[in-house]
Amino acid sequence: MNIDQLIELIQIYNKTIRFEQEMNEELTGKKIRKTNFPSHISENIARFAFQHKYGDLPNWDTPTGDLELYGEVLEVKGSINLFAGGPPTFGPREGWNRIYFVDGVNTFEEEYTVYEIRLANTDDDWKNVLVNKTETYQDHCDQGRRPRINFNELLDQLDDSHYDIIFSGPIEDLKRLNNLRFVMTDKLLLWDLFSLNS
Repeated sequence: MNIDQLIELIQIYNKTIRFEQEMNEELTGKKIRKTNFPSHISENIARFAFQHKYGDLPNWDTPTGDLELYGEVLEVKGSINLFAGGPPTFGPREGWNRIYFVDGVNTFEEEYTVYEIRLANTDDDWKNVLVNKTETYQDHCDQGRRPRINFNELLDQLDDSHYDIIFSGPIEDLKRLNNLRFVMTDKLLLWDLFSLNS
């Protein structure tokens, strides 16, 4: 998926949830549940944010996991409202080398924030995260249960050195930043070829 296709998908999603909101204003009884933030959108937002931050574009066309880069699995969780929405959930056998959280609270403005947590699911700092008052992430996995934790509570338990915001802003900025990277790469490549031939 390229970034123009991603932007088109975002616009279609936004149109869908706007329609749902308008329909709910007309309904007098039962309301329509807002469509969840699609994983194909959050995964690709994280993918292009990663490229902007590090220069490499992870692979989205993977048989398992969300993203892959040089044999490492990059997990992505997205939410229409990461801090106030329902807690992210995890499969008890889900594995990754790094995990990314995409906050789509400003999706109508096509603005997103991508958090990178530089911990694998096997790292002690992650396994020992409390998901309730007495049980850890690993306790739930060992019991075959799906761990759930509020994103605020997750960040509160992690050392600041384990996470960072790798992108925050309009998706169009991310498109421009990535296009600029390609232009610069092309110019550097042309300069290298010129140097070799001179």
